[in-house]
Amino acid sequence: MSTRYLKYVIFTGLFLVPFVPFLVSSSFFFPFITTKVFAWRIIVEIIFVAWLSLALVDTEYRPRKSVILYSVLGFLIAIGLADLFGVAPLKSFWSNFERMEGFISLLHLGMFFVVISSFFREIDWKRWWNTSLVASFIMVLYCVLQIIGLKTINQGGVRVDGTFGNAIYLAVYMLFHIFIAMLFMWREWQNTLLRWVYGLLIFLQIFILYYTATRGAILGLIGGLFVVAILNINNRESVPARKMSITLLISLIILIGVFFSIKNTEFVSKSPVLSRFSSLTTEELKNQGRYFVWPMAIEGWKENPILGWGQENFSYVFQKYYTPDMVHLEPWFDRAHNIFLDWLVVGGLIGLLAYLSLYIVLLYLIWWRNIVFSYTEKSIITGLIAAYFFHNFFVFDHLISYILFFSLLAYVHYLSSDSFSWQRSMTLTRVRNIVLPAFTILLVFSLYFVNIKPIITNINIIEALKIIQESGDIKIVIESLKKAYNTASLGKTEVVEQLASNSVAVLTSDISMEEKNTFFAFARDAVINQEKDKNIERDARYQLMAGSFLATTSILDEALVHLGKARELMPGKQQIYFEIGSAYINKKEPLIALETFKEAYELLPTYSEAKLIYLAGAIYANDKVVENEMISQLSEKELVFDDRIINAYYTNGRVNMVMKLLEDRIRLDPVNADTYRDFLKEFAN
Repeated sequence: MSTRYLKYVIFTGLFLVPFVPFLVSSSFFFPFITTKVFAWRIIVEIIFVAWLSLALVDTEYRPRKSVILYSVLGFLIAIGLADLFGVAPLKSFWSNFERMEGFISLLHLGMFFVVISSFFREIDWKRWWNTSLVASFIMVLYCVLQIIGLKTINQGGVRVDGTFGNAIYLAVYMLFHIFIAMLFMWREWQNTLLRWVYGLLIFLQIFILYYTATRGAILGLIGGLFVVAILNINNRESVPARKMSITLLISLIILIGVFFSIKNTEFVSKSPVLSRFSSLTTEELKNQGRYFVWPMAIEGWKENPILGWGQENFSYVFQKYYTPDMVHLEPWFDRAHNIFLDWLVVGGLIGLLAYLSLYIVLLYLIWWRNIVFSYTEKSIITGLIAAYFFHNFFVFDHLISYILFFSLLAYVHYLSSDSFSWQRSMTLTRVRNIVLPAFTILLVFSLYFVNIKPIITNINIIEALKIIQESGDIKIVIESLKKAYNTASLGKTEVVEQLASNSVAVLTSDISMEEKNTFFAFARDAVINQEKDKNIERDARYQLMAGSFLATTSILDEALVHLGKARELMPGKQQIYFEIGSAYINKKEPLIALETFKEAYELLPTYSEAKLIYLAGAIYANDKVVENEMISQLSEKELVFDDRIINAYYTNGRVNMVMKLLEDRIRLDPVNADTYRDFLKEFAN
C-alpha cells in the first residue's frame, strides 16, 4: 500500500458528494431523506479513515489552525453537551428516519469539514466547486422536466422540488449555487465563453428558484444581491464591478417597484408564484405555523436558557405550549421553522452563539484577514452568507444545505489557515501494518452500526408498508416489522408507530387466528416496552398513538391510561379528547364521553370538527338539548354528509333521522343519488 491509494479513495469520495442530492430510492422509508443521508455517511466514514491514515504519514494533510476550525469544534462541543444533558440523549444522538439529523449527523459534518479542508488544494477546490455547479445544472434539467410535466413533482402542486421531495430544500440548493456561479463567473470574466456559460447557468438556476415559489429563498436572493451591489459601490479595485453593481441595484429597485405596482392585478393573482408574495399579509402570517411555533420556541428557551433541550426535542416544547387555535395547521411540529430559534431551543444561548459564530468568523476572515479574494469576490461571498442567513429565518436546514455551508466554511478555512506545529509523522510501514488494520476494524464497526443496521430496519419498514398497500401476504408484513423492530435503535419508534397504525389491516386480514394473536402480542409488547422509556413516557404524541392502538384493539381501560397521560401532557390538543371520548363510547359510557367531547368543544367553540363530534356524543348520550344546540351551529352540508352522525343515530335506533339525512343527501348531491336511495331501501325494509 502507498499513500497514492489513500489519496485516490479520499479524492473519489469527495467528488461523489456533489451528486448525493440525486440519490432517491423507493426501497427506503422516507426515500428523499434516508437515501441521501446513508450514502453521505458511508462516504464520509470511508474518506475519514483514509484521511486519518494519510495524515499520520504525510504532515502536509493534517488539519491547520484557523478561527473557523475552532468555531466548528466549539459548535460541535456545545451541541454535544446540550444533547448529553438534554431531555432525550439517545433520541438527540440518533434522530429518526424522517429527519436523519441528530448529533450523529453533526459528527459526520465535522469529519467532512476536517477532511476536505485538509486534503484539498486550490486547484482541487476549483474543480470541486465546478463539479457541484455541473451537478446543479443537471438538477436544473430535471426540474425543467417537472415543469413541463415529463417528471412528477413529488410533493404535488406546481412547486418544483427536483430530487429533494421538498421545494424549500431545492430552493436553498439553487440559492447557494447561484452565488457560487457568480463567484466563478467573475473569476473567469476575461474568458468570454466561460463568462457566458456561468451567466446562463445563473439564469437557469434563478428560473428554477422562481418555480420553487419559496418566498424565503427568493427574498434571500434579492437581499443577497442588494448586499453585493451595495458593497461594490465602494469597490476601488474594479470600475466594471462598480458600474455593474450600480446597474444591479437600480434593476432590483425597479423590479420591486414594478411588483408592488401590479401586485393586485389579475396577472399576479393567477400566478402560483407571484400570488404567494402578493398575499403575504399580517392575516396570512397569523394562519401559518410560524406565528404559533416561534413564540413557543422562545418560551421553551426560557425554561432551559443555557444548554437548551437537546436535538430532536422541540416536540416536548410544542406539546407543552400547544394552543387549540392550531387545529387548522399540521398536527405535530418538530421544528420551529427558523434555524436560529431551532438552535436556541436545541442548545440554549450557548448553542445559538456557537452557531452564529460560524457566520461571524466567516465574515471576519473574508474581510479582515489577508485572504486571496478580490473585493468583488468578497462581496459575492458576503451576499451568499446574507442570502442564506435570511432564508434560514423561515426554515430549518437539511443535509444538502449543511454540506454546502460546511463546504464554504472549509474553503475559507483552507485559505486562511496556518500549519499545525505538530510535524512528527509515522512510517508508512507502521501505518500499513498497525494503524490501517485498526482503522479498518473501526470503519467496519461504524459502517455496520451507524448505517447497515439502520438500513435493514428502514428497508423492512417500507417493504411492510408496500405489501399492506398492495394487499399482499400479511405474514411477510409481520416478519418485516419484527425484523425492523429488532435490528437497530434508529427508527425503532417509527417501527412502533407503523405497528400501531397498521394493526387494523393485519388483524382484519385473512391470516389464521393464531397468527393474529401472535402479531397482536408482539405489537402490544413493542408499544408497552417503548413506553417504558422515561422520555417516551413524556411524549404526548407517542401516548396518543399507544392509546389509539389499544383502543382499536378493544383494550379500553389500558388505552384510557395512555390517553389520559397524553391529555395531561398536552391539554390543548382536541384530538386527544376525541380519542378518549370514543373509548368511552365503546365502553358504553356515553355520559362520560359527552363530558369529554364538551371539553374538546370548549377549547375552541368555532372548530367544526369539535362541533360534529360533540353532536355525535350528544346523540349517543340522548342529550337533546346539546344535540339541538350543535345542529344550530353547523351548516346543512356539514351535518348531512358526516357519516359519524348517521352512525350515531343508527346505533341509538333513531332510524327516522338516518332516513332524513339520506334524503337530504339525495337533494344536495344528486350525482350520487342512486347510492343514497339504495341505503334508504335497506332502512325502509
